[in-house]
Amino acid sequence: MKRFDHLTPTVKTGENAVAANVSERLEAAIRDSKSANTVRAYRASWRKWEEWSAAHGARVMPARPEAVALFVAERAEEGKSVASLRLAVAAIAAAHDAAGHANPCADRVVKTAMQGLVRQAAQAGASQKQAAALTAEAVEAIRGALNGAADGNPKVARDIAIVSLLACTGLRRSEAAALDWSQVGTEADGSGRLTVTRSKTDQEGDGAVVAVSRLAMRDLERWAELQGRDRQGPVFGLSGRQVSRRVAACAKAAGLGDGFSGHSGRVGMAITMLRNQAASATIMRQGRWNSERMISRYGRNETAGEALRYL
Repeated sequence: MKRFDHLTPTVKTGENAVAANVSERLEAAIRDSKSANTVRAYRASWRKWEEWSAAHGARVMPARPEAVALFVAERAEEGKSVASLRLAVAAIAAAHDAAGHANPCADRVVKTAMQGLVRQAAQAGASQKQAAALTAEAVEAIRGALNGAADGNPKVARDIAIVSLLACTGLRRSEAAALDWSQVGTEADGSGRLTVTRSKTDQEGDGAVVAVSRLAMRDLERWAELQGRDRQGPVFGLSGRQVSRRVAACAKAAGLGDGFSGHSGRVGMAITMLRNQAASATIMRQGRWNSERMISRYGRNETAGEALRYL
């Protein structure tokens, strides 16, 4: 990608006058308002901004919009994805907000730079890659491939339960990792209800209740029985990364190929519900989305196929 040469910042050498503990202050300020994963990502992005500023003689905080624009442009030249660029901008904005400074990323210069970089990435075919979908069909294939070994193998039963639960609830991998048995309830018809106490889009901890299919509940119950202990404490006892790895391993074992991850359940849930002609409001409620944007993105291939009815 070409650098935005006209965005060269006018900064004075040695103007980097931010206190050495700014990273610690940033983390402390946003820790209670962001998830742990977000804090870690912001911390890493903020350090990159500090390193770049030191190398270019730019002021870390309050930052000049022109310097931020040049920073993200150079990151794009290094091959960073659009998602990484947006994360960098968000981290810089959060740091300034936490310190009580004006947000340089709200300036037209930064917004214009980001719009140009996103457009260049799209033209180069570098749109953000979507995780493979854990649709109902994919889950059935995994269950068919692994079910034979599940009754005598607790780990296999656990993996099937992970895949099944993510595909119908749209849990994020971090939410699945943090899931406790106290959050899972059984209904009279054999389905379940799962209380998500805090999530990426619910930082205040208001909580949400989502439905669990009867099949997923049976998979969970088998896993609970094979655990050989009361249904107390963590449901899976894995980290978010481990959850993602188990999903990928299950998909590969079923011959579904690569591209599956801890995010596949959210994509698959949206697509399955779209195929079953669920209303957008119902999908949003189950996935805990605040708008239809992600539903449209995940289901763009499905909705594009609707045109075939008229062709």
